[in-house]
Amino acid sequence: MKKVASFIRVNKNNHEYTNNQAQGIAKYIKENNFQLEKNIEVEVNVPNEEENIHKILETCKNGCTVIVYNINVFGRTTALILSNIKYLLSHGVRIISVKQNLDFVSNDDMLTKMILGVIGMTIDLEKDLMSLRTKEALTAKKLDGISLGKPKGTIQKSKFDLQRDKIEELLAVGLSVRKIAKVLGYNNHIGLNNYVKKRNIREDLVTQTEHSSLAS
Repeated sequence: MKKVASFIRVNKNNHEYTNNQAQGIAKYIKENNFQLEKNIEVEVNVPNEEENIHKILETCKNGCTVIVYNINVFGRTTALILSNIKYLLSHGVRIISVKQNLDFVSNDDMLTKMILGVIGMTIDLEKDLMSLRTKEALTAKKLDGISLGKPKGTIQKSKFDLQRDKIEELLAVGLSVRKIAKVLGYNNHIGLNNYVKKRNIREDLVTQTEHSSLAS
């Protein structure tokens, strides 16, 4: 007999979600007379723990059947769900989803291919709708006279920020921007020159010098 396992995605911050999976799977197994050999629980509380889902394969080898309550246990997005389902199928794992009443038999099964195709079309539709909503929202803001983009004068973070003290020190002793760029290992001095201008570094150095002179 082929091995049958249940898979529950555990979220410590949402006990109801976890319990609903366990109850739904237990009811399905009882009604369909499955002989469950193992219950797999993978804890996923934050996005970067999604990769833990692949741990199913440590227990479920080729020919194994995995029962889940909802296919959303495989990811936070439709694209990730599809990716993980395909990943398991490619390793010979059959997937049964209780809530959606879906049976992903294998990569060669015609019905499975059709279901995966529909999910794929859903992903494309979601992307198109998101793009359309974004464009419509931007158009509406323009019509309302709202200026888009960053406010004028906004200063963005720069790679030069990490060596600003050194840049100021070298400017203070009279080195040109071109020479400073060479000393600090930058290939192009133009970017550094723009950085110095936008942040008024030269003007600030002059002001600091004048204050120092008055203080002495």
